[in-house]
Amino acid sequence: MKTAPQANRTLLIKLAVIATGMFGFAYALIPLYRAFCDATELNQVVRRDRIGPDGEAGLPPPAEVRMVFDATVQPGLPWVVRPVTRQLTARTGEFVKVEYDITNASQREVVGQAIPRYLPAAAGEYVKKLDCFCFRQQRFKPGETRRFPVVFVIDRTLPASVGEITLAYTVFDVPGSGQ
Repeated sequence: MKTAPQANRTLLIKLAVIATGMFGFAYALIPLYRAFCDATELNQVVRRDRIGPDGEAGLPPPAEVRMVFDATVQPGLPWVVRPVTRQLTARTGEFVKVEYDITNASQREVVGQAIPRYLPAAAGEYVKKLDCFCFRQQRFKPGETRRFPVVFVIDRTLPASVGEITLAYTVFDVPGSGQ
């Protein structure tokens, strides 16, 4: 029969072996994860076949695009929606931030949802929005005004024939929103 100090020493050795094994397993997961991601192309921002010999993605050079911003409101919705900047020149592949002011001009709480439109319509697939008030419903108290950012990138694969894009929002009342 083992004495208490011997039993404690044996337990300490077992725990040290387990801890070392756990550390070794976790350490081995890093190269295994990288190999798995390389094999499945997970976490790849740019596919390898689109990378040129200089390491740059095989994309066209940045181009300038004239952006026009607009907004309309569903008839009967007591909101005033206007872009702070009406137009600007953007470069493909670069982040752009514009802002819209929205005011509830009524004496009641109103919930609305914005839907984006693009002109030409085909340009919509090249405008990648990262932040937009159109992503969720907006609840406004009577007389409340708020400013919302719209952050986007225009894809560098935008056809050269598209020199101007209009980004317009139509704002609708959300029925059954508990007003």
